[in-house]
Amino acid sequence: MKFGVEGEMKSRTVFASGIIVLTLLLTGCAHDSQSVQFYRLNADSGVDRTHQVPVVTQGPVIGLGPIRIPEYLNRPQMVVAITDNQYQLSEDHRWAERLDQNISLALFKVLPSQLGTDRIVRYPWSQWQVVDYQVGIDILEFNVDASGQSRLIAQWFVKHKDKLAIDKRSVYQFPASTTDYAAMVKAQSQCLSKLGEDIAVTLRQLMALEGGK
Repeated sequence: MKFGVEGEMKSRTVFASGIIVLTLLLTGCAHDSQSVQFYRLNADSGVDRTHQVPVVTQGPVIGLGPIRIPEYLNRPQMVVAITDNQYQLSEDHRWAERLDQNISLALFKVLPSQLGTDRIVRYPWSQWQVVDYQVGIDILEFNVDASGQSRLIAQWFVKHKDKLAIDKRSVYQFPASTTDYAAMVKAQSQCLSKLGEDIAVTLRQLMALEGGK
């Protein structure tokens, strides 16, 4: 009988200990999830509004993509360069969606007002979709460096009816921060906005040349 009482007491102790451990784990997880901050980029930061034109539903179709990013950026954590060869990942500051998808969507939202057309499709599009102009972007570098500068290096091209019209490399840089992640995202958005502006200017020039023929 004594053995039964002791066994029952041990069982209760083990059960209570398990509940305490589980509670601590759940509390810790809840605290961690609440402390994580999520961010998204935009491509209309500081955009020159004088270049915006009324949006029409006619004209050439523009295909946006593919957009490629380096593998070191292909992760939810935000990346800050400590040196030229060393990077720091933040577990508490993350992108709200895949970075390449965020870049694509941000440009997709702003380009119609800059180009004056909503005839824009995102990659990948249907094989039956006819695209008059295609914009492809290869992001070579896109992070904040050790001096607190946001830097975007992009190699991008424009094809007109599958023939290469433009192939260029652009570099953008804005002051950011090494500790303030909201400031980092703002500066990175400024870089992306400038890339979007350059793409829009180039497309307008190409379409004007084609329209004048």
